[in-house]
Amino acid sequence: MLSTNNNLSHLDYRQQIKVTSTAETAFRALTENIHLWWSKTSASLQKQGGQFTIHFENGYWWTFKILEFTPHSELIWKCIDGEPEFNKEWIGHVLHWSITQDGDQTLIDFHQVGLTPELQCYEVCSKTWDKFIVEHLKTHLEIT
Repeated sequence: MLSTNNNLSHLDYRQQIKVTSTAETAFRALTENIHLWWSKTSASLQKQGGQFTIHFENGYWWTFKILEFTPHSELIWKCIDGEPEFNKEWIGHVLHWSITQDGDQTLIDFHQVGLTPELQCYEVCSKTWDKFIVEHLKTHLEIT
């Protein structure tokens, strides 16, 4: 489990979905197939110590360093850069994906350490994550 020194970690954004997909397919969606449910990527090196940048049509982008890369089980990314200015609030945030196979279903837990209600972008970012995880990722995995 991801540990944090943030005393407000219970306020960090979290989301969980259960899908009728394998852990292997879910892991692939969170690595090599991010562009199919989130947005296009560049400079992608999908392995521990690697990094990737995600780009959106509105010009926003974030770069993540991959801190943990455990196939079919866990991914931890750290945001190391982003644009525009309000997106800089994400720099230093740790995004933790946990994948658990449960029979013919897979549970995906997401936790963004640092994305709390005190941030300017919290409302927009949490609603956008809900859309991408609950709608886009879940739909992608249910039809894959």
